[in-house]
Amino acid sequence: MKLLLNAYRVLYGTNSLIQRIAIGVGMAIIAFAVIALFAAAVERHVTGRGYAWMNDLPPFLLPWCVFPVMGVLLRSGRHISVDVAPTMLAERSAQILRLVVGLIALVSGIYFCNAGVEATGFFRMLGEVTETEIQFPFWFLYAAFPTGFGILALFALEMVMREILGMTGHLTPEEVKAA
Repeated sequence: MKLLLNAYRVLYGTNSLIQRIAIGVGMAIIAFAVIALFAAAVERHVTGRGYAWMNDLPPFLLPWCVFPVMGVLLRSGRHISVDVAPTMLAERSAQILRLVVGLIALVSGIYFCNAGVEATGFFRMLGEVTETEIQFPFWFLYAAFPTGFGILALFALEMVMREILGMTGHLTPEEVKAA
């Protein structure tokens, strides 16, 4: 258990860094999208013509905003959920439920990360590019999927380890809830 506890602490620190990066990237993309779309509207109003990339690029970047943040939402408990069962279960049963949810998220994250790597490789092999003013490869869009699901798998692994350590008494209830 000491090894699991040490691995958990390393993963917790790593995921904390990943969380800050994912939130920062997401905020930067949203800020860019708002500024680009606003600037495009102002530019069209003032000059009568616009640059297509200012309208096209924000939707292309949206997967890079959404998918890497999935794990952060799982970790912080801010994902969409229905919390009927956990409120009605005893603490031990609620721990088992959280463990099962974590395992499902872990397996799903690994599966979809693998599928995303295959899809990204396929689109990279095709060599297609966007038909926008600024061209970039389509595989770049698809790379957000394995990245996001890989991050989700890391956060789900942390969740599973935290629940196991909490159930075995190696983490206090306060440490389990604080994470």
